[in-house]
Order: sequence, then C-alpha cells, then structure tokens
Amino acid sequence: MSAYRKLLQHIQAKDANGDLRLILVYQSFDEIDMPHGVSIRPSSIYFETADHQEVNWLNPQQFEIEATGEILNRVPSSPEE
Repeated sequence: MSAYRKLLQHIQAKDANGDLRLILVYQSFDEIDMPHGVSIRPSSIYFETADHQEVNWLNPQQFEIEATGEILNRVPSSPEE
C-alpha cells in the first residue's frame, strides 16, 4: 500500500449500458528511508471509479471494472470553454 496518492485527472467513460462513468486517475507515492531522512517517490498509476471500484487498464481505449466485468470505452472530454 502506498503512503500517499495524488489525483492526476478524471476521464469520462461510457459503460455497457451507455451511462457515463467518471474514472479517477491517481499517482501513488511510497516513502523511501534514506540516510538523511525519508524521501517520497512516485510508484504506480492506478484507476478507480468515483464509487471506489478499482479499474484495470487494458489499453488506451478501454477499461475493465474488475468488480463487475463491465467494459468501458474511453470518451474524449469536451473542450473547456
């Protein structure tokens, strides 16, 4: 388990029912003991739904919700105004 995590971005995706889901992209960080103290280093990037189900990244275009097996297709976010 990582010591810290940072939200990098969120992605809108459609599930098999056509409903939009929000995917949260996190960078996790680990504490590394160093002679001069503790250092924090990035470890892995992971994905969750807004209701905290872990997402397994299949490829840049698809997501699989491990808890339900739903396949989500990545949807480009609308341009900011």
